[in-house]
Amino acid sequence: MKLTPIVAALRVRCLRFENRVGGAAQFKAIPDAGKLRLPAAYVVPAEDATGEQKARTDYWQDLTEGFSVIVVLSNERDEKGQWASFDAVHDVRAEVWKALLGWEPDPDAHEIVYAGGMLLDMNRFELYYQFDFTVKYEITEEDTRQQNDLNALDDLKTLSIDVDFINPGDGPDGPDGRIEHHTELTFP
Repeated sequence: MKLTPIVAALRVRCLRFENRVGGAAQFKAIPDAGKLRLPAAYVVPAEDATGEQKARTDYWQDLTEGFSVIVVLSNERDEKGQWASFDAVHDVRAEVWKALLGWEPDPDAHEIVYAGGMLLDMNRFELYYQFDFTVKYEITEEDTRQQNDLNALDDLKTLSIDVDFINPGDGPDGPDGRIEHHTELTFP
C-alpha cells in the first residue's frame, strides 16, 4: 500500500499537526531523525499478514496490509503540574479516526480499519503513541508471475488430437498404444 495518500489525508484533516505529518521507515528512526515541531505525526509501514492460497487452478489469496500512525505529543506538565498528554492522545485518536477510518484510498482494496494502539515511549518532554490500521486486499492471478508468463505466450493456433480406442475384445481393458485416429483443429 502506498503511504503518501495517508500522509496527505492526515495533513489536510488533522489540523492539530499544522501540516507536520511525515513518513518514516521505522519507529527507531523517529526520535533521531524526526525533528518536526510538536505535535507531529509519522506514518510508517507495518506488518503484512496473508491467508491461505484459496484457488487450485489460478491464484487467490487474502492479504491484510498494515500501517501505523505514530504521534509525538508534548509531555510537559501543564499549569496544574499534570501530564496533559494522556488526554491529548484521546483527542488525537478521534481526529486520526475521522481522517482515515472507512476510507478506501486504493480502488483495489477494502476500507481502512482500526487495529489498536499502544504507548511506545514517554519521557519528560515527549510522548510517542502508535495507532495501528489495516487494509484488506485480494491477491489474484493478475498480481503473479504466472499470469505474466501466460500473457506472453503466443495465441493457440492448432490443436492436435491423437485417439487410442479402447478395445476390450483384444485383451486387457484400456488403450493398447496404437493411434487409431488423428485430427487437427486450426483456429483463425
